[in-house]
Amino acid sequence: MNHAVVMDANLLFKVLIREEFSERAQALYATTLSASTPILAPPHWAAELTHALYRLIRRRGITLKEADQALSRFLAFPVQVVAPPELYQRAFLFARTHTVNTYDSLYVVLAQMLDTELWTDDRRLLSSVRTVAPWVRWIGDYTVA
Repeated sequence: MNHAVVMDANLLFKVLIREEFSERAQALYATTLSASTPILAPPHWAAELTHALYRLIRRRGITLKEADQALSRFLAFPVQVVAPPELYQRAFLFARTHTVNTYDSLYVVLAQMLDTELWTDDRRLLSSVRTVAPWVRWIGDYTVA
């Protein structure tokens, strides 16, 4: 395994917005930072987080001020955007082959291409790829030290 980790948008969202498994997401994030392990994501990760904040505002889960503050903190995360050659072609094939949406397949394939783990809280994704992508890890399995 590479000395980096891919984290998807739903996991990074839990680092700042209190939801189920937020404590585990925060612990993984903190451990990753303290170990100076690079956090990687495909180019669309910030757009996904922005959309999730927008949905939360519409559901009246947070105020506009809280959302603006959260977005500023999200955008300050030390996430390295990575798009190796063939990422999109391989993710497109993976999505079609395993009936996964293309946004999720970009995370899965990025982790595969970089020989590292993908951490997620997307149970639907996990159940879709569990047998073909053992590098995809669920935050519910993360042990908080």
